[in-house]
Amino acid sequence: MKYILLCICLLSLLGCGTETKTPQDTKPTTTANEQAKKDQGQDAHVMAAKQALSSGDYAKTIEEATASIKDNPNNAEAYSIRGFAMALNGDTAKGLADTKKAYDLDSNNVANYYNMAMVYKLQGQLNDSKQWFEKVLEKDPSNTWSVYGIATIYADQGNDTKALDWLEKAINIDPSVKAVAAEQDHFERFHNNARFKTLVGL
Repeated sequence: MKYILLCICLLSLLGCGTETKTPQDTKPTTTANEQAKKDQGQDAHVMAAKQALSSGDYAKTIEEATASIKDNPNNAEAYSIRGFAMALNGDTAKGLADTKKAYDLDSNNVANYYNMAMVYKLQGQLNDSKQWFEKVLEKDPSNTWSVYGIATIYADQGNDTKALDWLEKAINIDPSVKAVAAEQDHFERFHNNARFKTLVGL
């Protein structure tokens, strides 16, 4: 079963503040240098983790996110990315633990809501998954893949009417959903359904 990854926006990191210094004291302190290197390292690890995730290299994603967490144990974004990758890599229990940790650290990270929805989906906990997709939509009503995620849940639960209603919503937001729905096994049994065929252009 293929899963579509939410495009996670890169968050800009805050730079270190500077203090007014005399001409004799213009070089950064050792502490400032160390902090700058640490911040850059975290940014590099998170960026590398995202790139690895988007290319489907879950082991590399986990490795890079873990390195970021080692540098900063309170990095909610790194926990979220690692949790999603762990779940995609087959360890949904650890994946859920990490995404929950990310939520504890930052309850406003909408990308983590999506990741939690996907982890629950991978566990087969479809009602919990739908609740987290709905939380994404509360913040971002036009989030294509959360709308589509709900459509697939209804399809998997055998609620064909709602599945097609939500699929239509997703297609209206982003027509590229048509090709995805036509290929994914969530909708395989719909291939002879007249409404489905009209929606996806079969």
